[in-house]
Amino acid sequence: MKEFMSNGNQPREGLESQTLHEHIHDDSNNLDYTLVDGSYYLPDLLAEDEDYIPGIWAMRYLRHLEEYRPSLLSAIRMGDMSAQLRRIDGSAKAMYEHLVNQMAEREGLTEELKLRDQIAWVGLANSIRHRAEEIVKAEVIYS
Repeated sequence: MKEFMSNGNQPREGLESQTLHEHIHDDSNNLDYTLVDGSYYLPDLLAEDEDYIPGIWAMRYLRHLEEYRPSLLSAIRMGDMSAQLRRIDGSAKAMYEHLVNQMAEREGLTEELKLRDQIAWVGLANSIRHRAEEIVKAEVIYS
């Protein structure tokens, strides 16, 4: 204990002149690490070609597969999962935006209504969003 107390938290000698590599690889766990702020390494958990972060629609799709279709989820994980999630996310997002725009135009959701009656505008906008969301879930997520 005396050794610890006398040494304190002083850095070991010679470390000031040591240069750290920006990227290192650990063979024991087969992970790559990146130097952050010049003082510590963080693991690179995503491969460079898989920097896709799933959106809300892809996450809903994954949740549905986990709960109702685990065998399909296993098959997707064995293949190119990020490509599948990108496809689902992109098509669901495009369908949702198209449905919202189409319904808003058809049902008269305009800026004029927003200025005239804000509560009616909010109610109609929420109704359109929820209906479009349910259609996308039924057509893209659950199918």
